[in-house]
Amino acid sequence: MANTPVRVFEVSGTHFEMGVQHGQQAVSLRAHILTAMEARFAQLAADGADESFEALVTKTAQLLHTVDPATIDLMRGLAAGLDIPFELLLRYNLVAFLRDALTTRPAPSEGCTTWAAAGAATRSGQPILAKNRDYNLEHLPLQVVVRAEPAAGYRYTYVTSAGSPGVFVAGLNEAGLALVDTHVSTPDVGPGLPTYALSMHILEEHHSVRSALAYLQHTPRLGRNNLLLADAGGDVALFELGHRHSAIVEADNGLLVNANHFCSPTMQHWFVDTNPPPLRGNSRQRCDTVRALLEPARGQIDLPLARQIMAHHGGPLDSICRHPLLQADTSTISATIFFPAERRLHFCHGQPCAGQYQVFGYN
Repeated sequence: MANTPVRVFEVSGTHFEMGVQHGQQAVSLRAHILTAMEARFAQLAADGADESFEALVTKTAQLLHTVDPATIDLMRGLAAGLDIPFELLLRYNLVAFLRDALTTRPAPSEGCTTWAAAGAATRSGQPILAKNRDYNLEHLPLQVVVRAEPAAGYRYTYVTSAGSPGVFVAGLNEAGLALVDTHVSTPDVGPGLPTYALSMHILEEHHSVRSALAYLQHTPRLGRNNLLLADAGGDVALFELGHRHSAIVEADNGLLVNANHFCSPTMQHWFVDTNPPPLRGNSRQRCDTVRALLEPARGQIDLPLARQIMAHHGGPLDSICRHPLLQADTSTISATIFFPAERRLHFCHGQPCAGQYQVFGYN
C-alpha cells in the first residue's frame, strides 16, 4: 500500500457551517462514502439487526437531538454538503458504534494500537502520544485531516473519515490537549454520545487531561471505546469508556500502552474478544510488544523511536504495523504521533512502514 499525501480539509464557523464545508470538500469522495455506507448496512443485516436494535438506534438518535445539538447540527451540515439524506447519514454513523450490541458471532475486530510516554520516560521530558489506525482498507481513500476553527472554542486538527462527523480517530487542539481512541468490543453500549462527539467536545472545550476526564465521567456515553489523552503539561491518562461503566487508568512511571481491550478491574470483564480463533489475544500481545520496545528506551523515547515502533512488524498477533489480516480486509491505514507541548503532530497516511509523514501544528 503506497503512501500518498493526505487530503486536508479546512472548516470554520458554527457546527452546521463546518459540516457543510466538510461535505463540500468531500464531494469528490461521495461515491466512496456511498459504497462504505452500503457495506456498513449490509454488515448490519448479516449481524442480525432486529427490532430491539432498531429501537436502540432510535433512542440514541433522540438523545443526541436533546443532549448534543452541536453534533446534530454538524451532521445536518455534512449531509447538506454531500447531498445525502440527513437521517441516512445519521444512521450510518450511529450503527458503526451501536453494532457492538450484536457482538455474538466471531468477526475480525477493527484494531488500533496506542501509547503515551511522558516526563522522565522521554528524551526531551515532554509528552508523546501515538496511534496506529487499523481499519477496513475501503476507508483509506476516505481518510482525511481536518483543520477546524469553530465559532467558539479552541482550534483543533484531527484525523477522520470523509463523511463522518466529529473526531473519528485522533486529534490535537491549540491548547496542547491530544487524544486518540481505540475500539473495544463490549456489550456495554447504549444511548449516549458516541466517541466522535465526545472527542469533538473535548478538543473544542478542554485544555487538560483532568478537565477532559471530568467531562467524560459526567456525560452520557454510548460506550465501546478507550480514549488515551495527553496534554502540554505532561499529564497522560486512559479512559475506559462503557455506557454504564467506566474506569481511569494512570501511567506507570510515565508510560501507558493501550489497544483493543479493557484492562482495569472495573472494566476487564466487559470486554468481548470477537476475533476468530487465529486472531484471539492479538490486542494484549500488541500491548506487550509496545511495552517491550518502550521499557528499554526509558529516558530516550523520541520521534525516531516512535516512528520505529509504529512501523514494527511481527507475527499475526503482535505486529504494530498490520498488513491485511486473516479472514479480513483490515490493515493499518495511518499512524499519528503527537507532541502536545509543541502543539504538533506527525501524520502518516497509509502504512507507517513506508515512513512518509506530514507535520501539522500550531505556533
